[in-house]
Amino acid sequence: MNNTTKKILFGTVGAAGLFLASSASVNADTTHHVVKNDTVWDLSQKYGVSIQSIEQLNKINTDTHLIREGQTLTIPATGKTAAKTATKTSQVTVKAGDTLWALAQKYGTTVEKLRQLNGLASDAYLIHVGDVIKVDGQVTTITTTNAQATSTVSSEANQTSQAASTASSEANQTSQAASTASSEASQTSQATSTASSEASQAASTSQAATPYVAANHVTYTVQAGDSLYTIAQKYGVTVDSLRQANTLGATLQVGQSLTVNDPTKNPQASVAASQAEQTPAQTTTTSQATQATQTTQAATTTNQVAQTTSQTTSQPAAQTQTSQTTQTSQQTQASQAQVATPSSYSVSALLSYAQTFTGVPYVLGGTTPAGFDCSGFTQYVFNHFGKNIGRTTYQQQYAGTKLAVSSAQPGDLLFWGAYGSAYHVGIYLGGSSYIAAPEPGESVSVKSFTYYQPSFAVHVN
Repeated sequence: MNNTTKKILFGTVGAAGLFLASSASVNADTTHHVVKNDTVWDLSQKYGVSIQSIEQLNKINTDTHLIREGQTLTIPATGKTAAKTATKTSQVTVKAGDTLWALAQKYGTTVEKLRQLNGLASDAYLIHVGDVIKVDGQVTTITTTNAQATSTVSSEANQTSQAASTASSEANQTSQAASTASSEASQTSQATSTASSEASQAASTSQAATPYVAANHVTYTVQAGDSLYTIAQKYGVTVDSLRQANTLGATLQVGQSLTVNDPTKNPQASVAASQAEQTPAQTTTTSQATQATQTTQAATTTNQVAQTTSQTTSQPAAQTQTSQTTQTSQQTQASQAQVATPSSYSVSALLSYAQTFTGVPYVLGGTTPAGFDCSGFTQYVFNHFGKNIGRTTYQQQYAGTKLAVSSAQPGDLLFWGAYGSAYHVGIYLGGSSYIAAPEPGESVSVKSFTYYQPSFAVHVN
């Protein structure tokens, strides 16, 4: 009995010390020396505070979000941030380039809270310029929790003597509590298994959805080096239409049969037309070769006559012909030397390579196929073709020529956010499609910017 009482007493005092230590740790500000590639967003993630709190405390421009290497910043404590943030709901008007995710990061909340606050569906991502969105400030439960923890410690300290007196009764109830906990754990495991099974069935049902096949369609067999983008270009359709018409996995397989709905191009007809265009050229080449042969024969006959007439005359003539032959050979070699050098990489090869990483999970700071963030993915793809575009979104927006989105070509980079402070990047595939590592909880995938319009494009030099 005495041992049990001592254990409970020590446990209560230990818990009190732990709560007090935790309370003290969140009430002290932290300083951070800015190093290369640091951003305000990175620091907010590292220290668990909002971007707005860091910028307000250090008087950082909230439009550019720029910080300098070597700059010393004060990082507000989590408890202080919560205490200073207003708990009442505020509103913001949506601007070009805004997304639920970007607003959640800016105002220190989550996409799910924004959806709940504005009555949006659980899978909604679409917001429009001019919409008034209610935003939730920094969660203030930390300060409350600290206060409750302090109150709890005080209460527990006051109740230590009562806990000692009731130790015997609690010891008798321990086996019953353990049995109840075991039963609850078993039920929780069963509930988790059931939920997992239901989610698996829902996913299977979604995947098993019957593909849409149009009355006007053709069948294409996948060849080595093919991608959805290159096949779509061959038949003049979109990547989305190929996905709707076929049940596709993470990658295409050589020999796989694909349905192409409503094609606007016929690759076989294009090949036939190309061959028809080459036939006259070949005929012309044959005619020219025949004429050249006849000219050579005539020159030979003339030369023989000249030799019969006078050896003195034939020698200069032979030298003249030799000189002309040498000049003709040199001109031919010079013409062959003017063949254009191929570009350092093929856009179609780059796009095909990018799509091989479909399904790689989003990992903050990730730069390998084990996990990518948005700029890590674009850097990895372009590095494969010898193009160094920089590691961060900030560096990559200066890796080439800035363009309007309407002027972008497949293989260009698309950016979201103002030029100089872009926060997201992807690779343009053509039409309204692009491929990117989107955000935490998702993976590398092909998306449409119909409802998520980029701000500008950059053609990599």
